[in-house]
Amino acid sequence: MPRLSKHARDQMAARKITEADVRSALNRRSGQPRVANNGKIVVLGYASRGRILKLVLTPDQEEIITLAWPDE
Repeated sequence: MPRLSKHARDQMAARKITEADVRSALNRRSGQPRVANNGKIVVLGYASRGRILKLVLTPDQEEIITLAWPDE
C-alpha cells in the first residue's frame, strides 16, 4: 500500500475512513485510474463496506495525498 500523507491521515480521521477501507479501495478499483491535469493519479475503488472511495496519489503512486467519499 502507498504511504499516507499527513493530510490523508487527517482526512481519514475526519471522515471515519479506515486503513482497511483504503486497502480495499486500492485492491477493488472501479474503472481505470485517471491522470488529473496536475499529473496526480485519481483512483476510485470499493471500500471495505462496499462504498466508493476516491483516492488521489502522487504521479509515481508512492503516496496517497488525499482521499474522500465522493458522495459527501
